Amino acid sequence: MVLGSAVLIYMTIKDEEAGEKETSDAVKKIILNFLQMLSLAAGLPLQWTPEIEAMFQTMATMSSAGTTLLVPDCELTHLATIDAFYYKQIFFTFLVPIIVVVCLLAWALIFCTCARCKKCRIAKRNYKNYTILSIVLMLFLFYPMLVKFCFSMLKCVLVGEKRYLMADLEEVCFEGRHLEHLWLLTIPQLVLVVMGLPFLSVMIILRNNHHFERYDFRIRYGLLYLGYRENREWWEVVVAFRKVLIVLIGSLGTVMGAVDLQAFLALFLIFLALLLHLTGKPFDTTKPKMLLLHQLELGALSLCWATFWGGMLFYLGHEQPEIIAPWVRIVMSVLIVLVNTLFLIFACYEFVKEFINDYKHKAEVRRKTLLSMNLQEVNLNSMKSLVRRHQQQQYANRGKKNRSAIVPINGGGVVGELQWDTEEARSEKEKAKVRSWDQ
Repeated sequence: MVLGSAVLIYMTIKDEEAGEKETSDAVKKIILNFLQMLSLAAGLPLQWTPEIEAMFQTMATMSSAGTTLLVPDCELTHLATIDAFYYKQIFFTFLVPIIVVVCLLAWALIFCTCARCKKCRIAKRNYKNYTILSIVLMLFLFYPMLVKFCFSMLKCVLVGEKRYLMADLEEVCFEGRHLEHLWLLTIPQLVLVVMGLPFLSVMIILRNNHHFERYDFRIRYGLLYLGYRENREWWEVVVAFRKVLIVLIGSLGTVMGAVDLQAFLALFLIFLALLLHLTGKPFDTTKPKMLLLHQLELGALSLCWATFWGGMLFYLGHEQPEIIAPWVRIVMSVLIVLVNTLFLIFACYEFVKEFINDYKHKAEVRRKTLLSMNLQEVNLNSMKSLVRRHQQQQYANRGKKNRSAIVPINGGGVVGELQWDTEEARSEKEKAKVRSWDQ
């Protein structure tokens, strides 16, 4: 998880340092959003097959900074189930400040280490930029998991006249300790994290809409808006609330009391997301590279819809086995895994291709910039030499004009008292001799 996060941070830094809206950075974001959306589909109780559940778990690990590594269930086996659940809620409630502190300490350590090494020395102003970028990227990766654990406190099933927590069916919901943790942990997390982080990102983007091309702002917050067309820089908040609603549907399904209603709402949500994508057009489709982003996002949403539809087929086959033949379930399971895997491979191929093209483009830009700087330096040196030569010539001309000599006072052969005789004085003497000779 640490190595993967470090690689993502490094690649994001290299992407955001470019002066253009790079396609590879937007493709990477589309892939992460696709993986997060599909992994959240595991929260729908649609009788997924083990192969599909394994696919969901793999996608969750790849897209959310290793969610399975951050869930300390094995270390909490000595505690009661409900105690372990509440301890995890406390940890994930304070995960945002923990991420901030870890990023600050990591870059402070890098600063102290690289300050003594000339090869890895980084400009001082970039440490602040890289720290904020790391925090933004980590919050982007952890956001679906934070939403999922926040709403897990609301997953209560009705048993008789009371509702009991799904994590531990012995814990009564909305009473006693559950109500205390709900007010102290879930409500603040819902306000500050689930709703607060997307609104904070929108405020940052809208308040700095004239500073998108500034180097510092692009490095810090470019992940949130790069790739989207003009006047659609805030579109990431639409993607964030799409994830929130999927988690909400999966968490509140026990309150609805109907799994088929959950599936219907999930399909309707993805359908609305497709309509918003086609009407909002967050990518500039007039450019070939931006058209690729539009098609990738459209394909990702379509696959999400098809996956949810296949899950509904599994649920119908579970409720009424005679309706759905076993081979249909097997074929559907293979198709879901195969199609999603092929799309992921294709998207990763496009990401690698665009990353290489962007890298070559940046290298060409750097080469032209260095060539231009060298030409400017050569021109500057030639201008300096011309100015120096001109100054020397002026000094030489001034010396010839005012050249002086030391001669005797009366022009005699004996050196006696001396006088300072300039060229003008000698010319006047010559003219006086000529006039005296004429006379």
